[in-house]
Amino acid sequence: MDARGDAALRYATAGTWCRAGFFGYGSVASLSSAPVGVEITPLLRLLLERLAVPDLPAGSRAVTEAMVLDVLAPSPHELLLKMPTSDLLRPIADAVRDDPGDRRTLAHWASRLGVSARTITRAFNAETGTSFARWVAAVRAQHAVTLLTRGGDIDAVAEEVGYRSVSAFGAAFRRTTGLTPGAFRAR
Repeated sequence: MDARGDAALRYATAGTWCRAGFFGYGSVASLSSAPVGVEITPLLRLLLERLAVPDLPAGSRAVTEAMVLDVLAPSPHELLLKMPTSDLLRPIADAVRDDPGDRRTLAHWASRLGVSARTITRAFNAETGTSFARWVAAVRAQHAVTLLTRGGDIDAVAEEVGYRSVSAFGAAFRRTTGLTPGAFRAR
């Protein structure tokens, strides 16, 4: 595994499953130049389980690997976050990561840091590739995944990650992860 893959594993959230599959170098185009999460569809799960069979004949292995590569796609609901590193955004990132329930708004942060909300918005887009609101929602979803994996009550998790209602939490969690909190826990 290269350094990028190692870094991705260090920052994977609780409830994340990892399975390594090794394919010939250069035998297929890469999904991405950086580590990406993929959704494990029922078909992909079956194919990966087949590849785990120790005595799978070489011909069957080659066909199964080709099928895996054919159905593999980056997840639109990836929870790996790009952390801002600038002096401007670091206080915001640290505060939200330390307390995902932090309800301070973009306007509040702009006032506190002595800049315009537009300046923070542009900086977030430039450094993370996403908006302040989406970044905060992703941090909250990451923390919620950890709490739900540990058996946390959905109402308590919603409150801890900064939502005033379970329905608002459920909608935001689904937008970010593709699953409702209940469906996530049932997996």
